[in-house]
Amino acid sequence: MKQMIKLIVAILIFSSIVYACKVKQQQSNLSPQKNQSVVVQEVDDESLVKMISRNWIVNVVNYQSDARKNVLYERGIDANLHDFSLESFKITEDEKVVYTDEGGQKHLGTWDLKDNNTKLFMEFEDGEEVSFDIIEKDKNQLVLHMSIDARKVKWDITNINEIDIPTSLVFAGFYAGIVDEKTETVNITYKMNPRG
Repeated sequence: MKQMIKLIVAILIFSSIVYACKVKQQQSNLSPQKNQSVVVQEVDDESLVKMISRNWIVNVVNYQSDARKNVLYERGIDANLHDFSLESFKITEDEKVVYTDEGGQKHLGTWDLKDNNTKLFMEFEDGEEVSFDIIEKDKNQLVLHMSIDARKVKWDITNINEIDIPTSLVFAGFYAGIVDEKTETVNITYKMNPRG
């Protein structure tokens, strides 16, 4: 079994390197800088809740690991560094959320806006809590950002059910060849559009 896992990891890393050599992907700054304005519309709470209450699918995933940047996923591209095509957030006006992970498994929870509507906080039935910075929001696009301390990730997970969202995001970068065990910080930005 260990040989099979090592073989799969080697294939994933090799295919990521080959792909990275073939395609020059755009580089973008993933985390808002202090002097960079964050595009967050000022709207009243009720309008904001209606605006983000949609079934959001992932279109682009920008990834930064310490100084290394890359686009992990872009919908419609055949050869992505990681597959986020099944991932979505169904957010309802009654503060319920259904997160569908990269494997297609659904996770039920609740959501709330924090810090003057600049953070989207989610708590799932298994006790996992996730907080995203809201970078952009309108009825046609939701851009969420998460910064992860990669030094706190458990690299020796033996049970797939022990993997939380931040850990799975760090592992996605590992399999894409962007993250290693010395990585300190991972910044990930989801650009999402309503399922339509």
